[in-house]
Amino acid sequence: MRPDRRRIILAFGAATVAPLVPTPLLADTRAATPRMTEGPFYPRSFPKDSDGDLTRVAGRGDVARGEVLDVTGRILDRGGAPRAGTRLEVWQCDATGEYHHVGGNEGDPAFQGFGAVVTDAEGRYAFRTIKPVPYPGRTPHIHFAVLEGGRRRLVSQMFIEGEPGNARDGLYRHLGADARLVTMKLDAATAPGAKLRGSLDVVLA
Repeated sequence: MRPDRRRIILAFGAATVAPLVPTPLLADTRAATPRMTEGPFYPRSFPKDSDGDLTRVAGRGDVARGEVLDVTGRILDRGGAPRAGTRLEVWQCDATGEYHHVGGNEGDPAFQGFGAVVTDAEGRYAFRTIKPVPYPGRTPHIHFAVLEGGRRRLVSQMFIEGEPGNARDGLYRHLGADARLVTMKLDAATAPGAKLRGSLDVVLA
């Protein structure tokens, strides 16, 4: 990762993750994040640039089209203990509704399409992307996978609170009350270069 990009990621991570200070473990068992289909389109081969900033591609000076979104949260077990050193992979379509690395269709060339980050000692993660957009049949969403020791522990999707397409999306409706566990509320961003921010904790069964 280029030094300037590392500074950007660290800057918004510090600004938005800092409030997530360690808290005493809760006596009650937390609800596990629901599993969902992998869906389209996990990369057939990993791009050379696959860091936590999906809005920029190494070697290009432009920024991806769309509203830049910073996403933070924690990865925990059901007792509330943080999962340190856990890999979080994310992938989504670009602002044109196209997934990258599938059939040669690159869509917005300034959008990375896939990225991965590793949680810190408190289980915290942070990545930068664009606000997901709808495409035929689906409400806006971000795919994600959680890996520990090279093994997938969870595959699911993140959704946006208040999106009109949520009520029409079959996969979202199928979650029922558990939809709240994978739905983020977006607010105005505080970190430079971003317009929006959201937070979602992931709980491993």
